Amino acid sequence: MMVTVNPCFHWIGYHLTSNLLQEGIEVIGIDPIVDAKSDLLYMYVGRNSNFQHFFQRSDKENHVQQSNDEWEVDVVDDGLLVRQGDKERDWIELPLLYGEWMDLRRAGVQEKDELVQWVIDHQATYIGTFMETFLERFFDQPLRIEERVEDKDTITERVDALWRCEQLLRKI
Repeated sequence: MMVTVNPCFHWIGYHLTSNLLQEGIEVIGIDPIVDAKSDLLYMYVGRNSNFQHFFQRSDKENHVQQSNDEWEVDVVDDGLLVRQGDKERDWIELPLLYGEWMDLRRAGVQEKDELVQWVIDHQATYIGTFMETFLERFFDQPLRIEERVEDKDTITERVDALWRCEQLLRKI
């Protein structure tokens, strides 16, 4: 089985890529690597023998023959377009997510405490929780996100991890 993720270094695409690789699934990532964050995220998955990277979809099409057991997942705006072969399988509207490598400016957040409050106020879903649900159901049935209420301590721990990623990005 093979899964193509586009863009693979968008923060959601990166989490999908990373989780699929952890499951031993071959991943083809498509991403132009236009900024320092993409370059950094490449370093986390680029050496995995199950990962191939292409800058554009046409590069992939020129080097890899598509097979019937290949899946494609495109991160588009606030959703995922999932296809197998030539047919569209599912459009998954994403819940409001938070997690490591997210774009804090898009959420309008400047400080760590603001982020904790933003997560609570918006009842955002942690990216890891979303990925668990997504991967469990990815191949079997349409995705139905189950809402989980997280306590403030759990949110704070996750925000701490996210904030460490943000601080790393600010250094480069």
